Amino acid sequence: MTLQKYILPLFVGSNLFGQTDVGLFPKFDFGFTHSMFTSMSFQSAKPMLLTNKESHTQPKKTKLTETELGFGLGLFLWMPLNEGVVFKPKAEINFSTTCLKQAPAIFATSFDLSVSHGFAIALKPADKNGIIYLARDMSCYLTSKQPYLLLGPKINLRKFDSGYLHKGFQNELGFGFFIGYGINYEFHGTSFAPEIIYNITSTAQNKINDSKKMIHNITLAINFF
Repeated sequence: MTLQKYILPLFVGSNLFGQTDVGLFPKFDFGFTHSMFTSMSFQSAKPMLLTNKESHTQPKKTKLTETELGFGLGLFLWMPLNEGVVFKPKAEINFSTTCLKQAPAIFATSFDLSVSHGFAIALKPADKNGIIYLARDMSCYLTSKQPYLLLGPKINLRKFDSGYLHKGFQNELGFGFFIGYGINYEFHGTSFAPEIIYNITSTAQNKINDSKKMIHNITLAINFF
């Protein structure tokens, strides 16, 4: 078992313009998020050696090497910088099950801590007459409805269970970038915002083919603030 220490300095700076009438900081809200996600890792298989009798060449194949399924709970800050951009930093804990597709397959549970600095960019002005259609002849009237694009960097620290570590694997520190789509539904002062997010993360631990492992993640999240 290898014990590694991570020292990760984070520096965050912001310049805010045109909001001197609201004091030092703009108005912000704290929110709660719940998410479910799945992720996959791929590797390019090495081409097989061919005999002299074979005249054709065998193309490279893409092989799925690792899958993950889990859920997360977190807190975030919803801070409008202007009418079209919102700063959304988030801290989240995730619980997941990982399957490493070897022979035989290796299963592990993990506890993740992730921190992201996202920006929500409005795709169009808020609809002040928004409606959610629940079912036939049933609808809910909103204060406003606004779709947005979500993007930013993300840092993730994954701690595996002891059984996985005893097999020679390591905990993973990953750096990535995410992009997503969400809709902010406001109900008389309370907002509900579902999101779908794609995240790509690179980590040097538990390498594939002696290269950095790339993790592709799809997340469905529900935000309340």
